Amino acid sequence: MIKYKLKCKSEFCSQEQEFDGWFRNIDAYEKQKDQGLINCPICGSHKVIKSLTTPSFKRNKNLYPHDENDNDSLALKVNKNISAKEQFKNIPTILRTIKKEIQKNSTFVGNDFVSKVRSMKEGKIKEESIYGHGTNKEIQELQDEGIDVMGIPWISEDH
Repeated sequence: MIKYKLKCKSEFCSQEQEFDGWFRNIDAYEKQKDQGLINCPICGSHKVIKSLTTPSFKRNKNLYPHDENDNDSLALKVNKNISAKEQFKNIPTILRTIKKEIQKNSTFVGNDFVSKVRSMKEGKIKEESIYGHGTNKEIQELQDEGIDVMGIPWISEDH
């Protein structure tokens, strides 16, 4: 397996934070990329690029022996990683459920989201449940203004 650092270049992910993607090989990455199967976990965009990555190599225990204390700490780290994976394995299912509930109970307003939220806050239009697009900066500005909004990762159904 190959671990790549990926980065979203969508206009809605202004922070461009990196995330990891695991692939069988470079061909598997390219195939999934060409088919639009690689999405940003924050905004769901397909505008994901592969960052420069460094290869990682396993250390041969016979060639590089280490003391027992080092071995214990390594085992502890591995157990913590497995535990973290178990804790987070249901996140995509939870996010899909949230997405379906939002779609069922709210109106999609697309790129008009920020202006409609402000209009509701000012009493210009009737308050209702809406969802749409806003940059991280716009969402933060709304929150700074005391408006209760939240960015939710919008993952696709095929994950």
